[in-house]
Amino acid sequence: MPTFQATGVGTTGTAVATQAAVADSQHVVTNIAGHADADCVITIESPADTVLWQSALDISVEGFKFGFSGLRIHGVKGQAIVGKTSAAAADSQVTINGETIVGTFARGESSP
Repeated sequence: MPTFQATGVGTTGTAVATQAAVADSQHVVTNIAGHADADCVITIESPADTVLWQSALDISVEGFKFGFSGLRIHGVKGQAIVGKTSAAAADSQVTINGETIVGTFARGESSP
């Protein structure tokens, strides 16, 4: 199964990491990690702006780094998958890792 890694940075706002859409394929995020210099919401979306998973980061309690592993967040067939931080004062970064399923899909979907 092909794997992927996508990274995005933000210097005055949102950091966005996008794994581009692939026809007849479905992306699955297994890890999201990064940092932010302000409290933010971390999301995984597919397609963009459709939230599949989210968590909040409170930097006064948890520090500025975040990491969530062991995930199995399935994107929508034939669509990009996006990891995002909601805000930053001056510095944020997000990386998503996962795999791409070709031809067989979750949630009862099947390839045409």
